[in-house]
Amino acid sequence: MSVKEILKDKPDSVLSIDEDKSVLEATKMMVDAKVGSIIVTFQGSLAGIFTERDLMRVVAKHPDKLDQVKLKEVMTSQLTVASLNDEIDDILKTMVAKRFRHIPVMDGDKILGLVSIGDAIKTKLSKTQEEMHILREYMYGPH
Repeated sequence: MSVKEILKDKPDSVLSIDEDKSVLEATKMMVDAKVGSIIVTFQGSLAGIFTERDLMRVVAKHPDKLDQVKLKEVMTSQLTVASLNDEIDDILKTMVAKRFRHIPVMDGDKILGLVSIGDAIKTKLSKTQEEMHILREYMYGPH
């Protein structure tokens, strides 16, 4: 099971924002989209990611300056990325080991999507249930 299977069930567009925008602007976009992270770009290319955890750090340090703090100052810029052919089990292991919940999916310099740990678990669970159903039918016949 590859990352490609996760992305096929997600919208084609990737929520993103320029690194010179404020934390407040990013937070509003995330709230409106009901997501926990947003891709941060510089001249259209991946520069980092801004997550709920990053937001908590900013709120703790600068609670009254969310409209002034720029994303490039607080985003996570050291990223682990996935490709379409990466196995779901492998990215889940990486996410758990490195303690993050969102991973950008790239094809060279092109941003293809963003996968959350929830997306990965949902896809893995769905495939496992399909396999169990097939095995039951094989063993016991159709019900």
